[in-house]
Amino acid sequence: MRKKSRKAEAPRPIKDRPASNKRAFTPSGPIASKTAVRGTWTALGYHAVTVASRDGRFATAGAGDFHMLFNRTQLQNQAREFSRDNGLFQGMIDKAAGYIVGTGFGFQARSGDPEWDKKAETWRKAQWERPEVSGQLSGVQVEELVARELLTMGDTGILLTDIGRIQLIESEQIAGPTLKDDGLKRDVNGRITGYYLAQYSASGQIQVSTARFIAAENFLYLLKADRPSSKRAVPPLQAAFAMLHRINDTCDSEARAWQLLSRFAVIFQTAAGAQQGLAVSTADPTKTAGEPGNVADRISDTDIGIGIFSKPGEEVKGIERNIPGKDFPASLTMFLRLLGLPLGLPLEIILLDWTKSNYSQSRAVLEQAYQSFVRWQSLLEQRFYRPHWRWMVDLAIANGELPEPSGDADRYAHEWIKPTFPWIDPAAEAEAAGAQLDRGIASYTEILKSKNKDREEVSTALEAETLAAIEIADRIFKKTGVRVPWQPFCGQSFSVNAVKEEPKDEKKQDPEPERQEKKDEAAAVEPPAPVAVVEPEVKEVAVIQERDEKGRPKVVVTTRKFREGA
Repeated sequence: MRKKSRKAEAPRPIKDRPASNKRAFTPSGPIASKTAVRGTWTALGYHAVTVASRDGRFATAGAGDFHMLFNRTQLQNQAREFSRDNGLFQGMIDKAAGYIVGTGFGFQARSGDPEWDKKAETWRKAQWERPEVSGQLSGVQVEELVARELLTMGDTGILLTDIGRIQLIESEQIAGPTLKDDGLKRDVNGRITGYYLAQYSASGQIQVSTARFIAAENFLYLLKADRPSSKRAVPPLQAAFAMLHRINDTCDSEARAWQLLSRFAVIFQTAAGAQQGLAVSTADPTKTAGEPGNVADRISDTDIGIGIFSKPGEEVKGIERNIPGKDFPASLTMFLRLLGLPLGLPLEIILLDWTKSNYSQSRAVLEQAYQSFVRWQSLLEQRFYRPHWRWMVDLAIANGELPEPSGDADRYAHEWIKPTFPWIDPAAEAEAAGAQLDRGIASYTEILKSKNKDREEVSTALEAETLAAIEIADRIFKKTGVRVPWQPFCGQSFSVNAVKEEPKDEKKQDPEPERQEKKDEAAAVEPPAPVAVVEPEVKEVAVIQERDEKGRPKVVVTTRKFREGA
């Protein structure tokens, strides 16, 4: 007997399905029965994808530049606005740039020619005083602006001009002749061969029509890319823009609540309250004239308070709200922690508040932040400092400002001393550095470089200070006859125990004058006894190489005595 085929029925919506005690099998088990409420389980990894369409969420795909094509300009404008108007955003950028750049990167030439290295370092120091074309910015200011632009916008550029100066290019200026052009020109292999740089108009807007082509060798492009397929970059803090808006809204709401609580509210109960209230109040523009129950006309609102006119027996009640919120500080603290994640900034650096942290906690969070700062420093060194020095030294030698290094010396060989980070506990940090030196974990040069110091400069300064301190101690001895230690005069630790010493008299050889006179007379009469000259014996070593019966080499050492000159 053949079974009748059942016609397939379309699945009914969840709300129309009959209730059942039996639970259908699903890959996710009991969780599936919970998804009738939108958003309940949308954070559970793979399951979040299965319910995304029902929740109205759609993840878009595309290459690294796909989203930039439509949103990069808006993200840049938002970053500029935050930099102008938001103290948190500006403070985070300033603090991060300060840690990354500090007082500037230190330069050391390492060509192999010491004399040429000194000349190169002196020349570079003079050039770095005003390296920018306008002559208004110092070298440290240029470094700080490059770091700030990179942290704010994600990419920036430096134009190497024909006059030996650099020009800072903002991210928005790297733009092609058309609006869809990203400002980069590439060959068939994707290698950048040049850039298009546009100018600002008189009103401060980018004019893409003024874009001119610059060869790649004359432009340094710094990029913090998010993906391998990204040609340009977006602001590194763009993922925290929503958090900045939430923090602003939360702070505004809290401020309004405090403003309301600061107002003085009174109620005037009289038989003619409505008439008196109408006389001192203004009409409510949101209501139609003559509308019954126009309570707004009976309220007088001033800068210092609110007056309500009512009839006897009338009562005005408000809805109790927990404003200002008692959890506001804790909520704001968590928001700020999340805000610093894209740049690796802990809460203590964002708020500059270390009152709730001890040494171990501070050290732990700063070590994490320093890892982020070191990555930014490496990016600046590779994309800015090193290629810029190669361009500078070539230009200086071509113009005759620097000679060619001698021999096989490499004009490009150099080192950069990266800025260091402030010490939390100077005594503990110094003790740790001393332990590293004693145990051979680090060299003296490495320790000094970690403190942004040059070993040669430190050694020269210590030598000069030590010599000066010894001279000071000698002058004190000559004046007072007291021998004092020289270490305190150059800042070295030493236990000061002054010792009184009598100046020596070269003529006074014997404390008894008579005995000394007798010795002098005897020396004048008796001739000095002859001194026997003994010729030294010298051993001569002869090494004779022989071979044994098996042909193996055998060394025989013989010695003999002889007198010199024999």
